[in-house]
Amino acid sequence: MSATLNVTFPDELVEQIARRTAGLLAERETERAAGWLNAEQAADYLACPQSRIYDLVQIGRLRRKLDGRRLLFRAEWLDAVLRDPE
Repeated sequence: MSATLNVTFPDELVEQIARRTAGLLAERETERAAGWLNAEQAADYLACPQSRIYDLVQIGRLRRKLDGRRLLFRAEWLDAVLRDPE
């Protein structure tokens, strides 16, 4: 037997979630437009786990820029890893 669960959210909460989501997406798009990708975005770009990005950096196969503790990448650097799989 299957049970049905109905959940109702107040319109104000849905609107807050939508605004926050739009803000986060805009922030990501701004970083991409500037040409820089963070580790999560780099993993998405290469369609691999984020741990693979860190592994490639560790063994020196992936160029990166440090912004404090944050790793940043350019799409062309990621493309280079795909072209030269070693």
